[in-house]
Amino acid sequence: MCSRYSIGERVYAWLRRYGWNQPVVAGDVCPQETTPALAIQDRGFTVIPMKWGMRNPQTGSLVINARQETAAQKPMFSRSLKRYRCVLPAEQFYEWDARRQKTTFRSVDHSLLFLCGLYRAETDGTNAFVILTKEANDVMRPVHDRMPVMIREEKIRDWLTDESLARDLLTSEVTLTCSRPLEQMSLFR
Repeated sequence: MCSRYSIGERVYAWLRRYGWNQPVVAGDVCPQETTPALAIQDRGFTVIPMKWGMRNPQTGSLVINARQETAAQKPMFSRSLKRYRCVLPAEQFYEWDARRQKTTFRSVDHSLLFLCGLYRAETDGTNAFVILTKEANDVMRPVHDRMPVMIREEKIRDWLTDESLARDLLTSEVTLTCSRPLEQMSLFR
């Protein structure tokens, strides 16, 4: 699962390569907040402001993650998996264990993380995204049984432009490290 991630100046420097020129709003990204995401529009890479969380059409509840194992079969996500994939750049992400202790996860070399997402237009005209998750690896498993699907930077084009390659990337592995700060945080602001 992924329920909060962090962006900062390094993320914005990366986004500027794709034309993003909005002010830097560094800090944690929480569900229901709007954040920049990289996607394909008009056959080119575009940074689009998107809100984290899709409304479930049956229940109206907010859905923030989609399981990579079942996304293709779920009506809520199948069309997005085929055509509307996005990348959420992050410096780190957080997860809480059963005792509500926060753990920070980063790439081993502290490079940016690229979380795989799916998006769609909501009824109010905004774009909304979910982060794909998969079964946790050995680093993540002591904290949580799910983790975000992440890709390496050189695979972003494949993820965004080629459905077949994108499905192969759902099982890719990025090496993580973790740390436990002493602060406690809530899931929503």
